[in-house]
Amino acid sequence: MRFHNSDKVSVGRARVQCHSERSEESITASRTRGFFVAPRTVGLLRMTEKNRFSGWTLAGTFLIVCFVLLGGCLGKGTQKATRFYLLEPVYDNSSGERASKEGEGVMLAIGPVRVREYLSRPEIVTRTQENKIIVHEFHSWGEPLDRNFTVVLGGNLVNLLATDRIVFFPWRRRPDFDYQIVLDVMRFEGDLGGEASLIVHYYIWDAGESKEAARRMGTWKSSFSRQTKDDSFEALASTMSELVGDLSREIAEKIKDASQ
Repeated sequence: MRFHNSDKVSVGRARVQCHSERSEESITASRTRGFFVAPRTVGLLRMTEKNRFSGWTLAGTFLIVCFVLLGGCLGKGTQKATRFYLLEPVYDNSSGERASKEGEGVMLAIGPVRVREYLSRPEIVTRTQENKIIVHEFHSWGEPLDRNFTVVLGGNLVNLLATDRIVFFPWRRRPDFDYQIVLDVMRFEGDLGGEASLIVHYYIWDAGESKEAARRMGTWKSSFSRQTKDDSFEALASTMSELVGDLSREIAEKIKDASQ
């Protein structure tokens, strides 16, 4: 039996039509089940890509968490703790006879005490050369240097002059003092393991017995230096405290001479 070309084309069209009808039936059946998969191969590919994306997302999240935790542990291990230091009075109660009764002795007003701008910072400053200073990030004063200086100077003078009467700047109203000490600290630092120095301009105001008798006793520029015991910051703070003690003794002698 022979077939003509037209018969072959008719058979091919019938097969294509049959395949199309089956595809439409499967698509219709899939829609009725609540989801759409056409064709099934494409659906499998989409599911595979989705799973792969989810896997990469989880892996990326895990790596980020690990890096954060590792960075935190390394940061805690390498971070340096800041250490704090204070000046301390060097003259205690045994340095002189204290007033026997409260309210006895000269009335002292301490301040204002001004320090240079390069010293007015939390960090300790050292000087290695005449024109070179180092600001130490992890070694700081426990309170502002001008305030610490004022309190230590006052503590020394209380013992050197045997008085219980003292006020510190700033005050709300002008105190009824006998002597006021005003200071400008021009230099106050040192070299670790080397020498520490203090250069200060100051004047003493004598209140006298009346406003008419009030006068400035004088203006002085004083310089002090001491060798530190070792290259530690503790030794530097201790030596600087001794320098404030040297200044305190000089001021106490001037006030004693004026009061006599």
